[in-house]
Amino acid sequence: MTTIATAAARPTKVRLLVLAAACSLAIVTYIHRVGFATASAEIREPLGLSDGQLGALMAAFMVAYGLFEIPWGVLGDRVGVRSVLSIVILGGSALTAALALVFWLPPKTAWSFGALFALRFLFGAFQAGTFPAISRMIADWIPMDERGRVQGLVWMSSRLGGVIAPMLMVWLFKVMGAPQWPLVLIALLGVAWCAAFRPWFRNRPEDMPALNQAERQLILSGRLARSTSHHEPLPWSRALRSTSVWSLCLMYGCLGYTGNFFLTLLPTYLATHRGIDSNTTATLTSLPFAFGIASCLIGGVVSDLCIRRFGPRWGRPMIGSIGMAVAASAFLAIPWAADVRLLGVLLCLTFAGNDLAMAPAWAAAADIGERHAGALSGMMNMFSSLTAAVGAVVAGRLFGIGSLTLPFIIFSAAYLIGAICWLGVDGSKTLSTPADA
Repeated sequence: MTTIATAAARPTKVRLLVLAAACSLAIVTYIHRVGFATASAEIREPLGLSDGQLGALMAAFMVAYGLFEIPWGVLGDRVGVRSVLSIVILGGSALTAALALVFWLPPKTAWSFGALFALRFLFGAFQAGTFPAISRMIADWIPMDERGRVQGLVWMSSRLGGVIAPMLMVWLFKVMGAPQWPLVLIALLGVAWCAAFRPWFRNRPEDMPALNQAERQLILSGRLARSTSHHEPLPWSRALRSTSVWSLCLMYGCLGYTGNFFLTLLPTYLATHRGIDSNTTATLTSLPFAFGIASCLIGGVVSDLCIRRFGPRWGRPMIGSIGMAVAASAFLAIPWAADVRLLGVLLCLTFAGNDLAMAPAWAAAADIGERHAGALSGMMNMFSSLTAAVGAVVAGRLFGIGSLTLPFIIFSAAYLIGAICWLGVDGSKTLSTPADA
């Protein structure tokens, strides 16, 4: 066989470039998201924000995030993720930068809070399209038995963004001396990503010129259902009758109610209610994400191994349920952790368990959804976002009245319910064929 023939027979690595794009986007997305949570500790005093108002701002983001999940997912399935990601990333970046304008409004007024509320709601509406689009991208570009590790890498990257954001924001606050300009700077990251992504990416591997036949065949052979160039509407009647779909959505709703605490109220809880200084707060906010990096990857890789060993029925649920049970146990102990080091350990264990379930959850959405992966992952994430909004409001109000134990009891119970819901998720039953109904 000639050198040219050998090269042609060896699959190209274009799908790895697609993976790199998804991972870098996850980093940018979480820098934007966690960046505001970190900034909230700095902006609450000059803007006169109470615990309840901070909780309402976090809820505004999550409600919009939840309401727009399915529309963005359906649109991504219809027009392709290339266009959707361009819109949501540029829109979200513009809204992040626009937060700086609030500081020119009179502080401690309905005007300043109303503007913040509107910007956070709109930001959530735009960011809602990110991960459903990534899920559809993975369903189109990645074979089924590689999706767990790929989702693990994507969510590992998001956690890396969560590690970077608090340290970066605290440093920028000290260097720049004003809380608004760091928000403008991190907004530019989204613009840079979009400029690098859009020129080369194509929605389907069949349309990518750089892909050789060997890689194209590798991708297509790893699908349960062949991707089509035309949009096929989500079979809603089939989805709403599916035990797997409901179990997946309810499980992820529990995960959202609890895990959102780390993205929103944790810095305020540590600084205001535990009396921890800003540097230690930044460290304790970042450390769980560092553990999440490893846990996301482990969850994805091990769930792929379980898929090969036990099949799609139990491959994802085994790992996801274990992770949520671990998180429930650790979260329950947090109110009684008087030592800062023990508190840090429990936060890390909780988030490690939380993130052990992340990659299997999104891989299961791609497994079950296949060519409807964008819409199904949007539906799943909608449940998560709406319950996260409820969690932010409930925990914020309870913290505000001095109840520092009850929120964690509720969080722990939600994790346990989610672990049970995992048992109903069956990745062997897809939405692509009537026989799977």
